[in-house]
Amino acid sequence: MGANQSTLAAMRQTLDSHIAGQLPVSELVAQWRASATSLTLPPVFGQAMEELLRRMEMAAAFAQDSCSFSSTAVTDQLGKWLEKAGTV
Repeated sequence: MGANQSTLAAMRQTLDSHIAGQLPVSELVAQWRASATSLTLPPVFGQAMEELLRRMEMAAAFAQDSCSFSSTAVTDQLGKWLEKAGTV
């Protein structure tokens, strides 16, 4: 579980950088996808993460909040995903 914790911490840092406006969506998505390959989690976590990352990409492509969900809501969900992944 130690390896998961360091990877999840790096993913949290990436998310925080994005929320602070220091990292574009494309970099967040690329870094999360790359990091996820080293996680040892049940498959449902990977599926949920991928769905959230797709929503981030769609929100960015459709001028943030003109999509059916906002990028802020998705970043909140990514934060919750991190919390749950950290308890597995």
